Amino acid sequence: MTNKTTLKMMLIFVAILATFSSCKKDEVSLRTGALKVNFTPNNNYLPVIDYTITLESNASKAISGLDKNLFEGVLTVKDLNPGNYYLNYNYTIADRYYSKQVLFQIHSGKTTELTFQL
Repeated sequence: MTNKTTLKMMLIFVAILATFSSCKKDEVSLRTGALKVNFTPNNNYLPVIDYTITLESNASKAISGLDKNLFEGVLTVKDLNPGNYYLNYNYTIADRYYSKQVLFQIHSGKTTELTFQL
């Protein structure tokens, strides 16, 4: 091999190396959000809470198949698509029935936090 051929090979190698080293790894963008609801009892007694989540555009039908968990007064719901939702919850304290409906919004990659005093 001559010096010209060696130089051309090295230039090609450097060009290929520069091309591949400038590539960036694809980032996965979050397209869902989460909901965190804190239910705080007035008298340290946490009642049983029944709840449903519905779309604002179709409030008559509860969303099923959600990744949700209610533990010690904290409701977490993951992987909700961005949009407007209703949280309907009810509970009973001393034979009195309470029911509320709250509108909330989910944003991509963020957690919406709500707190309610029972």
